[in-house]
Amino acid sequence: MKRCGAAGRIGLFAAWCLALGLPSLAWSAEPASGAPTSFPAGFFSQYNPTTAADIVARVPGFDLQDGAERRGFAASSGNLLINGERPSSKTAPSEILKRIPAGAVVRIELLSGADAGSDIRGQSQIVNVVVAPSALKGGATTIATGLRYIQYSNRIGWAFQASRSFALSANADLAVDIQAPNTLGRSVNREVLISGADVVQGFRYQYGQARNMSLQGSAHLNWRATPLDTVNLNVQYVPVWNSGVNAQYESAVTGALRAHVEGETQYDNNFTTEIGGDWEHRFSPVLSLKLIGLISDASVDQTDRYWIHTAPASDLLRTQARTTRSGERIARAQVKWSALPGHALEFGAEGAFNFRDTTLDIVSQAPGGPPVRASLPVANARVEEVRGEVFASDSWQASPALTLEAGLNFEFSRITQTGDQQQERKLHYLKPRVSATYVASPRNTLRFSLLRDVAQLDFAEFSSAVDFFNASAIQGNPDLVPETAWKARLEWETRLASRTALTLAVFADRVQDVHDLVDIGGFDAYGNIGDGTRMGVEVRGSTPLGFVGRPNAELRFSGLYQQTRVTDPITGEDRSFSVPAERQGTPSGSATLNGGAKDWAYLVNFRDNLPNIASAWGATLVQWAGRNEYRRAEAFHYVRKTPRLDVFFETTAVKPVTIRLYANNVLVSSEDRTRTFYVGDRASGAVQRYEVREGLGGPEGSRTYGFLISGRF
Repeated sequence: MKRCGAAGRIGLFAAWCLALGLPSLAWSAEPASGAPTSFPAGFFSQYNPTTAADIVARVPGFDLQDGAERRGFAASSGNLLINGERPSSKTAPSEILKRIPAGAVVRIELLSGADAGSDIRGQSQIVNVVVAPSALKGGATTIATGLRYIQYSNRIGWAFQASRSFALSANADLAVDIQAPNTLGRSVNREVLISGADVVQGFRYQYGQARNMSLQGSAHLNWRATPLDTVNLNVQYVPVWNSGVNAQYESAVTGALRAHVEGETQYDNNFTTEIGGDWEHRFSPVLSLKLIGLISDASVDQTDRYWIHTAPASDLLRTQARTTRSGERIARAQVKWSALPGHALEFGAEGAFNFRDTTLDIVSQAPGGPPVRASLPVANARVEEVRGEVFASDSWQASPALTLEAGLNFEFSRITQTGDQQQERKLHYLKPRVSATYVASPRNTLRFSLLRDVAQLDFAEFSSAVDFFNASAIQGNPDLVPETAWKARLEWETRLASRTALTLAVFADRVQDVHDLVDIGGFDAYGNIGDGTRMGVEVRGSTPLGFVGRPNAELRFSGLYQQTRVTDPITGEDRSFSVPAERQGTPSGSATLNGGAKDWAYLVNFRDNLPNIASAWGATLVQWAGRNEYRRAEAFHYVRKTPRLDVFFETTAVKPVTIRLYANNVLVSSEDRTRTFYVGDRASGAVQRYEVREGLGGPEGSRTYGFLISGRF
């Protein structure tokens, strides 16, 4: 019944949006002329943007995607181009845009994924941010700083970002960016412990106090070495200082203490680095070569110490020490050739080396007793992958209204694991794709795509991990293979006016080697559980609200409804895809979900400009379906009973800055969890006990109040 109710809500929402899009209904006060797909910088001036991120966030009918975990440099990119080129970095596009001052943006171009010359394939829509090099020569500095308070934390956190762009010479520009975020929050949970016969047996109280600090420094160099050569270089270094304390108290129904745990976590040697660059040489107006290189490394040492007391008089000290070193090396060469009329050909090759080295040591010691080391399968592992790929594609402008694209990638790799288990495997995948874009009229565009997609492997899942507070362990699985899928998508976009856009899409995926949790010798592990399906609909759009008497107001919305089906390896019954906590994703900026398994989601964004007082106010409402996680002998169900509501007020009355006041999660939308334990395994259907958790706080479950001051100086 919950699934039908969710479908009804999204279905009504989509129907309402579709009705608004009919030309016979005047849903916009603007003239119904053909809407542009190129927006000058002045189009966004009413939003008082400080950075390019503020501008892209207001492009009508467009949602920026930070990219998915996919194999290959191009496949993992988002839908962002800068001056027609994708950044030679794996930094999230939303972060890259924050480094570009709004004053440097000339215009925003909204492109189809099949547009000739685009450097990103497989996307239905791409935004190209056109930046004028001359705008970077003034030496302007963009600064954003603010404070925030998270409910229950009893401390004030801060955020700071400063970006500066300037010219090194007539042909070289440098942009630098520094960010120093600080998150101080407290998670608070209350659990009721219930027997399989629905009798309350006790209570559990948990809290965690986190202190997360980091410093991110990055720089981007653009050098136009000759009229035919362009060089870009990106450098980023992010040291992180995280720590936390947590505690758990368990009592009987009478209130008598059964056990308590107090712990602390320290993260040392914690940093990430990235160096990426590209060189493009244009042999002629129709032929160019681009070479791309990327080196990234990450490191973290995590130490957990838990002091455990079990009534009446049992005490134990448990220490968990984990080290992680990981990195990636990528080299890519691509050639673009457009000598044939109406065709844009691209071909090339890519090579990559990835590694992850982990160790895990668990020691328990009673007072006065000797240390006892726990034995855990696949606790120490080094995983390496050497991968190569060749690719070719052709984008053909078949007519003024029709663009066709066809592409083919072939990848081959060798994965080697050493440590507690020794194994070597070879993989290869053929990844074809076709797409078509048809401009039916100046207002209406149809898009269709069919492709084979290969997900990225998470090397963390090749080694074991322990979550002490949740009393669970995940065993490493050296036999894990990437999830693949044949994906079909049909999309209709209509633009009734410059600020009025609506996109409806239907999709159907045939998924092979579904990524989920499997049983390995009585232990839970990440693995592959066979074939499944995913199908659904998406809607997104934007419209001014002049038709309801608010000529300076705007509404943006997006929604998703989908169904997934796979055969459960334990029960043999059909069910939806599992969404483990590590892969749940959060639709904070878009209703498109990371992980791709939630049944439904929606996001509504309202903004009302108040030009008479140089201010604006607005709100964002977002909610998504509950999720399930299926293990061998347990099932987790997570649900948010109320939507998340964020509100803000901002003003530019104090020149030259924008002051933004905000209150996030006003309705206190927190995620509750029901954990069900079964006798034997889930196939028995016999419930042993339940744990029902209510979230009372935390960065995602608490109200947050703050202010942000930003400006360009």
